[in-house]
Amino acid sequence: MYTIEIYEDKSNIHGNGIFSEEFIPKGFIIFYLSSNENYISKNEAQSFSAEKRDQLSKYGVEDEAGNWTMSDGDANHSCDANVLSLFIDGIYCDIAVKDIQAGDEIALDYGLLYSSFSWSMECKCHSHICRKIVGSGLSVDPKTQMLWQSRISDAVSRIHYVKQNLFSVQEEIARALTLTLKSKINANVFPYIKFSLIS
Repeated sequence: MYTIEIYEDKSNIHGNGIFSEEFIPKGFIIFYLSSNENYISKNEAQSFSAEKRDQLSKYGVEDEAGNWTMSDGDANHSCDANVLSLFIDGIYCDIAVKDIQAGDEIALDYGLLYSSFSWSMECKCHSHICRKIVGSGLSVDPKTQMLWQSRISDAVSRIHYVKQNLFSVQEEIARALTLTLKSKINANVFPYIKFSLIS
C-alpha cells in the first residue's frame, strides 16, 4: 500500500510508470505490504496458466514462501533508483533514498526483489550507472551492493526526522511497522543484499 498519492503516466524509462503527486523527502516510507493486498498463494499461483504466471511474474511481488501479491502501482526499474526495498522485522517496505519532487517518476531497483526463479532483462534506465542487464540469480558486483547499503543506511538514519504518513495509517501491518520503527530510534541496516533494520 502506498503512503503517498501516485498517478500513472508515460515513462522515460519504459512504457508507463508511477509518479508522485507530492514532494517526498529522503527517509520517507512510501510503500509497505499491507494485509489488504491482493495475495495469491503459492499453490494458487502454480495452478495458473503459463500466460497468467507470466503476467504474475512481471507485475507481482513474490515473498520467500512463494506467495505473491499484486501491488497498486507498477514502478519501473532504475539502476539509480530513488526508492529501495528493505525488511523491518519481516515486513516488506520501500524507502525513499533520494528527495523525490512532485511529478518525478518513482523507480525501484529490481535487483533487490526476491524471486524463486532466475530471470533477467535488458535495462533501459539510461542512468550513468546502468548495469545493462538486471535480474534475479545474477551476481551483484560489490560496488552496487555498497551503493545500495550506503543509500539505504543514509535514508534509514532520517526516518524519525521526516513526517511519516505511515505513522497515522490505521491498518494492522501499518501499526505494527510504526511500533517497530519507533522502537528503533538508532536503527542500522544489516549489510546484506536483503536489508533488515536492527536496533
